[in-house]
Amino acid sequence: MEVYVVPVVTGSVVLADEGFHGPTKEVFQPPHWFDIQIGSVDFYLNKATGLGIFAALFVGVVFWLGFRRATIVPRGLQNVCESIYEFIDTQISRDVIGENGRKYTPYFVVLFSFVLICNLLAIVPIAQFPATSRIAIPIVLSAISYVLFNYAGIKANGARAYFGHMLNPAPTAPIFVKILLGPIEILSTLIVRPFTLAVRLFANMFAGHILLLVFSLGADYLLPKPPFVFGAASLLVTVVLTGFELIIDGLQAYIITILTAAFIAGAVEEHGGEHESSLSADHAPAVSGAPAMSGAPAGAHA
Repeated sequence: MEVYVVPVVTGSVVLADEGFHGPTKEVFQPPHWFDIQIGSVDFYLNKATGLGIFAALFVGVVFWLGFRRATIVPRGLQNVCESIYEFIDTQISRDVIGENGRKYTPYFVVLFSFVLICNLLAIVPIAQFPATSRIAIPIVLSAISYVLFNYAGIKANGARAYFGHMLNPAPTAPIFVKILLGPIEILSTLIVRPFTLAVRLFANMFAGHILLLVFSLGADYLLPKPPFVFGAASLLVTVVLTGFELIIDGLQAYIITILTAAFIAGAVEEHGGEHESSLSADHAPAVSGAPAMSGAPAGAHA
């Protein structure tokens, strides 16, 4: 980055204006708080990993406090936790996968909550860094979802039928279509899905944080300099972007959760699987005196 030194005269003192310094790669590569080398493995802790650990602990503690003394009529923190659980269970698990999707609700709740907190750290004072803007966390979350939806598909259909459908996704199609679609289906299911799941979250949070940094640093640089209108405009854009970032934070947490649910739904429905069972259960006659089943915590339907 070139730096132009512009002399600024103030009274009888000449000051050097080194120009505007934008965000550098050090923003996403903070210094290590400690670094331990064991053989070829390097163990370290910095701000990015520390915020990721904080987000995981925060989510765990909040839900533990919310449900440790659950009551029939929820109130306070329990009401907040149950509202999140009920939203994920109704709007994602059952709407996307079906009634059998309720068994995945605990994972979806943890995934949504953890990603949301990691994202929101970008606009929290002192932290001011989204842990998900480092590719490592999105990759780990994507890998877990990858294992989960493939496991669900194999369990519902059997390994032979599940992978057989990837090799031959259109059994009645002409042979040249089968040769074309088979590799595309394998590439899409086993490589593209987890890749896009990780990159979508990482790229959105990375780009959003860069924009916030550029305009906030611009406001800091321009506000003391006349004409002050440019600094004020930069500050206004920073405030607007912060509000926009708040919306994106929640949206990206929702997107990664609902896409994971959609991948699971697609995997189990390849040959009927769990979806067929859930449909038959929905249309089966109710057994007199049978208790209603619910996957939500105590008090969620009170």
